[in-house]
Amino acid sequence: MRAFRRARRKTRRTLIQWRVLDAHAPAVDARRQGVGPYVAVVAMVGALTALLWIPRHLFEAVNIALLYLLPVLYSAVKWGLRPALFASGLGVMAFDFFFIPPIFSYAVSDVRYLISFAVFLVVAVLTASLASSLQQKTREAERRARMAALLLGISRRMARVNDAAAIGQIVVDHVAETWGVPAAVLLPKNGEGLEVVAESAKPPLMRQVNPTIASWVYHHGQVAGYGTKPRPELLYVPLKSEDTVYGVLCLGDVGSAQGLSSELRLMAEAVAGLAAISVARVKAEEQARLAVLTTESERIRTALMDSLSHELRTPVTAILGAVASLREAWVKLGSDEMEALVATIRDSALRMNRLITNLLGMVRLESGMMRLNRKICDIADVIGVALGQMEEALEGRPVAVNVPEATSPVMVDEVLLAQALVNVLSNAVKYSPDGSPIEIHVEPLPHAVRLSVRDYGIGVDAAEVDKLFEKFYRSPKTKPWPGTGLGLAICQGIVSAHGGRVWAEPATPRGTVIRLEIPRAQAKEANIRDHFGD
Repeated sequence: MRAFRRARRKTRRTLIQWRVLDAHAPAVDARRQGVGPYVAVVAMVGALTALLWIPRHLFEAVNIALLYLLPVLYSAVKWGLRPALFASGLGVMAFDFFFIPPIFSYAVSDVRYLISFAVFLVVAVLTASLASSLQQKTREAERRARMAALLLGISRRMARVNDAAAIGQIVVDHVAETWGVPAAVLLPKNGEGLEVVAESAKPPLMRQVNPTIASWVYHHGQVAGYGTKPRPELLYVPLKSEDTVYGVLCLGDVGSAQGLSSELRLMAEAVAGLAAISVARVKAEEQARLAVLTTESERIRTALMDSLSHELRTPVTAILGAVASLREAWVKLGSDEMEALVATIRDSALRMNRLITNLLGMVRLESGMMRLNRKICDIADVIGVALGQMEEALEGRPVAVNVPEATSPVMVDEVLLAQALVNVLSNAVKYSPDGSPIEIHVEPLPHAVRLSVRDYGIGVDAAEVDKLFEKFYRSPKTKPWPGTGLGLAICQGIVSAHGGRVWAEPATPRGTVIRLEIPRAQAKEANIRDHFGD
């Protein structure tokens, strides 16, 4: 953030420099116009004198003197201070020669007229100065407004992108469209020097960017161009925000005979400052995203290690204990005891197998390696496969399955969908009392099939229904039971891969309902009837 504030201060200083420079512009313009303004002043004073000559008897001298201020005011507004001063002097001479006795002579019959001439000159000079100053301020305000509009336009365009190369392209396009000057932007390339990330197409750079000079500008943070050392044929402006340089802006084919104007160079520095702010913002966002990813990765790694250490230690300990008992008391053990030990070994091995299956499934989901083998199948067959895999876990529990006959087939990967249903059923068994019922209900919808699994266990709070499907999330209610927090996350990944959705709801009066919504088959009805029969 400090870099942003420093870059803003630098941009304000550049605007102030631009204003001071523009204050001298009108004088420069008047000098460049040559004798044209002065000839026009002579013509105006001559025309005014001719108009006043005929009715001169109708006007007092003071009225005629006031009318000679008109060329002074017009000259000050039109051409600046010098032509206005010339108009005031010429007006005094014409006023004295044609309207002050003796006429057609610069002699003065009354000394009081000298005071009148002096007052006229003072008023004319002050009027010319004020008018010229007003003209300068008006031009200054217009130029500052144009500059602010240009900078605002480019800053808005850069604010909409989140890529440093895209910011560079916006800068070069702006420079080419606004000034007609070819441009290029160079940014660091993985700590291996600078590379051109953006270059204007119309007009194109006619000379190749010098990497040595660009590197010097990048490391020293100073402008290099015509009239500097070294003397390149391009203008190199650092994208700098106080202490940090983010890249280099190359401007124009200067050539050896002329250089970029000071105004354009200041404008280039202002644009470079805005580009530096935008690049700094992009880098800050990238660092923030990296920090979030690092924190999330560390959290997942910690949760994974905790889960693995706990989940693997428990079945391994059970297997080792059962095997040790078999070895030490092989002869003494009865058939029932041996069967119990073997069952313990088998259950522990199955638990480890489910854990490894879930881990491999999550890896496939996260890496994008999961490929669906879609086939038209009946949802009742998927439920049957899942119940077959959960046969031992569901022993002693009443399981109610309700599948309406009018349920349409679905186009799914039967194996993966069965795995998702197994994960849901495993949670229902784990977090509900032994012997409590489990209900499976299928509801046909216009464009999908909804599968609901209801248990009568510990239930879920409404505030955490969305968190249940996050990786490694475990409700505080489930702490007494072992688990990794991957089952429902894998279920969501599988259902989402099919284009469906899954969510949880608190059941009444107790328990939890997990709903899986799978889109219907996208095959023609004729093919479905051929597959399943009429």
